[in-house]
Amino acid sequence: MIDVSLLGWLVVTLTSPLSLVLLLVALGSVAYLGVTALEAAPRQRGARAVGTGAAACALAAGMVGLRVGAGAGAAVPTAAVGIAAAAALGATAACAWTFGARAAAALGAARARRSAAALRAGDERRRLLAASQRAYAEGDDLAAETAAADDAVARLRAAVGALAGARAALEAKLAGAQDAPPSEERPEASALAEDLARACDEAALKLSMGQRVLAAAEAAALRIACNAPLRRLLRRRPREATQALATLGAGALAPAAASIEAFLGEVRAARAEVVEIAERRAPGAPGAPGAPGEDGATGPEGAEGPAALALRELAAMESAYGALLERLRLAELHASARASVEQVESAAGALSATARAAAIDPGAIGALVTEIARAESAVAAAAPEAGGSRALAEALAAGSVALDRSDATSLAELIAALRELR
Repeated sequence: MIDVSLLGWLVVTLTSPLSLVLLLVALGSVAYLGVTALEAAPRQRGARAVGTGAAACALAAGMVGLRVGAGAGAAVPTAAVGIAAAAALGATAACAWTFGARAAAALGAARARRSAAALRAGDERRRLLAASQRAYAEGDDLAAETAAADDAVARLRAAVGALAGARAALEAKLAGAQDAPPSEERPEASALAEDLARACDEAALKLSMGQRVLAAAEAAALRIACNAPLRRLLRRRPREATQALATLGAGALAPAAASIEAFLGEVRAARAEVVEIAERRAPGAPGAPGAPGEDGATGPEGAEGPAALALRELAAMESAYGALLERLRLAELHASARASVEQVESAAGALSATARAAAIDPGAIGALVTEIARAESAVAAAAPEAGGSRALAEALAAGSVALDRSDATSLAELIAALRELR
């Protein structure tokens, strides 16, 4: 029995020396497989250092705490097992470092690919959303609807034309059958004439119905075409500007006015477009029956035509937004005047504060007059003149009275009066 212990702890008990040999072979196989895998795999930075460090640590630990067998003969198997275990552990650590780094790199690359794909998908969704919003605002679906209605009317007109041609052919045949000589009349010819007459009547009835359907379809197509500019304007109305007026107050006056003014330009362009549509689709020249008049009324319907109704709606919209624009301009003027008044008040307040801070202290003026009076008294004492003391006393008395009254007597006048006493 061979006991294998590490740091005093029993790890395994081998039943025979053959088991020890098999353990050495297994550890050597692990080391060989690890080295072979490292050679086959791409070189990974730091794998050699990790494997060498792990092997060195394992060898040091084995030399310190590993014990295989007992007695004096345990040194050789202990060294053999320690070296084999260190080699196997080093190779395993290097493989784990190499393939772990590769797995981490692969996971990172996959994560980066997923993130890039998510970003691309988000950009694509945002692009599609922006494109759909732009198409909605520009009325691409309205243009497609108008084009589809025109195509349907064109097909219906072609069908009615074909039906009119068939009726004309039947009438020609019927006329030919009726113009035949009486001598040639036979029962078969009489039956054919009756069938042709019946077919002509049916064709005339269908043609009449087709023409009525065509007229209704043309009116519907005209109504769709005339309403398309109005529907597009309803989508493009400056709702953000009006909402900003309600939430932001005076600060949104100028942007809202600019937005509404641009929208009014679009309304005028839509009116011109409706008039152009009515002129292009109505038969005849302007002013003729069925053609658009100056107010955009078309056809026998007059003021109730699709173009006239659309023009009235556009006129009402232009009037409403025009009145709002005028009120915004007036509000801008009021705001500008209020700002000017506030600036004037601010400047006047600052000037008043400066004037109050720069006001002359009457006490300081009095002290100055007193100092001047003392100086003049000293000069008079050094060089006395006749009547000088009396005049000086009168000047000082006048100055004191003026300062006590706080009248309009200025400091310059007081000093001039004192200096005249010299």
